Amino acid sequence: MKRLFIIALVIISSTTVFGQFADLLNFNSGGLIMVQWDMAKPIGPTIDFIKNTSFSGISIDYRHCYRNNFIIGGRTGWNGFYENKGISNLEDGSTTTYTRLENKINAAPILFIVDYMIPSDKFIPYIGVGIGGYFINSSVSSSIIGTKNTNSFHFGVSPEVGITIPFIISNFGLNISSRYNFVLKTASTTNFSWFDFNIGLSFMY
Repeated sequence: MKRLFIIALVIISSTTVFGQFADLLNFNSGGLIMVQWDMAKPIGPTIDFIKNTSFSGISIDYRHCYRNNFIIGGRTGWNGFYENKGISNLEDGSTTTYTRLENKINAAPILFIVDYMIPSDKFIPYIGVGIGGYFINSSVSSSIIGTKNTNSFHFGVSPEVGITIPFIISNFGLNISSRYNFVLKTASTTNFSWFDFNIGLSFMY
């Protein structure tokens, strides 16, 4: 009898939890799929390693409209940073480069996104934040030391502002956004940070 009571209690509890979860995911409309080209500018401690602006980046977002103008979803992508620092010495009054020193950073986020859509009749402006993990690969290469790689996984946040401009004759639109990526340091690595400026296409359904 006691066992039947426990089984019944578990079933009732599971049904209640599932009902609450289903209510949480009760979307009131469709969503967005975005593919964007990312241009990134290092800031903070990242500049000490690489100061060059990166034009090598892509982000892929999936976002579903929730309720009361809120959107939830996820993001992944890649940003690649590169700088040839070119160590040089002074010989006979002229500068001569005698080795290459190349610094690289590859960053791949996996973020949960919450956005708020600002009410508008023609456009879809939004503000939001992404929270999750960043996989960071940094490397230093030269003809003297060879290549030294560091792989690390970090927690990070990414506030964002953007706007989606729907095309008149299709479900596609132009998406423009800007983000700040702040990646917390680990025990063996420093923190990383950069600004993104992004432009691409969105598909609304």
